[in-house]
Parts: sequence; C-alpha cells; structure tokens
Amino acid sequence: MAEDWGYQSDIEVIDALLEVDEKFIVDAGCGAGALCRHLAARGARMLGIDPDPQQAEKNRNAPVVANVGFEQAGAGRIPVEPNSVDGVIFSYSLHHVYAPDYPVVFDEISRVLKSTGFLYVVEPVANGSKQHVMAPFHDETAVRLAAYNALVKHANNRFNDMREIYYDIDSTYDSFDSFAKNYESKGFNTYTSDVRQPEVQKRFHACENSHGSYTLTQPMRVNYYTQPKL
Repeated sequence: MAEDWGYQSDIEVIDALLEVDEKFIVDAGCGAGALCRHLAARGARMLGIDPDPQQAEKNRNAPVVANVGFEQAGAGRIPVEPNSVDGVIFSYSLHHVYAPDYPVVFDEISRVLKSTGFLYVVEPVANGSKQHVMAPFHDETAVRLAAYNALVKHANNRFNDMREIYYDIDSTYDSFDSFAKNYESKGFNTYTSDVRQPEVQKRFHACENSHGSYTLTQPMRVNYYTQPKL
C-alpha cells in the first residue's frame, strides 16, 4: 500500500529510509554530485555516474571530496564488479533513461547489487501546481510515466520487498522573473519552448500565496526496493 508522508524534502525522506554509513552506493545520473556529497558526509562511499560528457568533465575537475568518486557512464554499464554495491539510487534521473534501454539497465542493477542491496528511485509525479506551470515549456508527463511503467515491469519482480512513498515539495518564488531565470539556466531550455511565454506567466501568477509570493507544489514518489531475488 502506498504511503503518504505529506510535506517533506528529498533529503529528509532519504535520511529517514536509508542507512548509508559504510555502504558503497552508486548514484546513477548524479548530475553535479550534490547527493553523493551529502551521503558521503553521512559515512557512505559514493560513486556518481553520469553519461553526459560535459557534466562528467565538470565532476572530474571539481574539488576532491573524501569517499566520493565520479565516472562517465550510463546506468546500463556501471563500472563496478558484480555483487559489489550496497545500493543504487536514481534521483530525478530514471525518466532520462532511453526507454528501449530499460531492460539492460535493470539487468545491470541486478548484476551489481549485493544480496542485501537496495534500489532507491525518486521521481517527480506529473501533477500538482508546479507541473501545471511547467507543462507549456517542459512537459515530462510521458517520460515520467514510462519510467514508472519500467519499474512495474522490470523492478517489482526482482525484489522481495518494495515501499512506495508519496510526498510533496513546495518551491516559493518572489516573482515570475526569479522563477524564469532559474529555468533559463537549465540545459533543457536550449530545445524547449520559452519559459516566459504568456501561458506560463498566467499559470504562475495563479499560484500567488497570502504573503504576496508564489508557491508551486511538486508531488514526488519514492520506490524503495530491498531484498533482491537471487
């Protein structure tokens, strides 16, 4: 049965669910590595992998952090030995996997996990006020649904236990300009519609709160798998 945890942050949910001290964990689609650094500070040994060559180069040139390493790699070819990983995390990244690659990715997860390992997947859900505001310039409804269907098809039968947890994250902005600048800095806006289009502004301004700022709610879902089937 799905669990509703109300308003949380991503880190609060991770900290509540995962015991990471002295665990070797792969962050698949790690981006700039913020989660790697957070979990390393809690005692984990982290390997962040990202297939994007530009991001991988930035990670290689970033200041060294104890117990954090980075590699340019996709989740279909994780550069570790079989049965050597305590956990694999996809944080906002599973929906970026090319759909035909899902069978290979889940085979690879099964290859690298220890018999006591876990899979932790956190994804935005395609509803809520933030989704409504972003849809005209960056609608990920289809790929998020594909990612969830991939979990149902390829992950549910590989583990003996799974928890599905929902929670909400609020983001508050002083103005539409601050919202727009945030997303104009994202790489995806090189190939999507203009964030400042009138429809986006209309939807954003409908989210004004009682303090005169603007609050957008993003529903989230965690699928937390443990006890891999041998």
